[in-house]
Amino acid sequence: MTIDFVPTVTAGAITREAVQQLLEEYRSAYDRCDQGYFDLFAPDATFFILSSPTRIDSREEFQRVFTLSAGPARRSQLLSPEIRILGDTALVSLHCRVALGEEQQYLRETLVVTRGARGELRIAHLHISPQDMPSVPDSPERAVEEISVIEERTATTASTVGTPK
Repeated sequence: MTIDFVPTVTAGAITREAVQQLLEEYRSAYDRCDQGYFDLFAPDATFFILSSPTRIDSREEFQRVFTLSAGPARRSQLLSPEIRILGDTALVSLHCRVALGEEQQYLRETLVVTRGARGELRIAHLHISPQDMPSVPDSPERAVEEISVIEERTATTASTVGTPK
């Protein structure tokens, strides 16, 4: 009796590069208000979004609740995406900055990415939550020399240790 080797990574395994490409399509379609944005989601995807107080249980329902409409110029940036490949699924967490005209909004997003029926990557779950910008307490004015020294020390430290994600 011969036992064939069964690879732990299949030919259709999700790759980091494929997820990065999906994220770029996700951002780009959103910015263009392209209705193809909705096609990036699995038909049975689930959603927690800012404009709905409850979970949304399908792409069709998401399309009814979340309307992409042209308005002020929309620009989004996906910041510090972390992609974790978990077998045939990817878990993505990121920060997002969305500018609508002069207004900016900061969000946290988590996406679960899986393969669709034809092998294409689809978003199976999206969770968006607001990210409040930290406020900086007023501080007494400092001399320019003090600020320069702090900036130099910070730059030196960052070049030595690297910058955080």
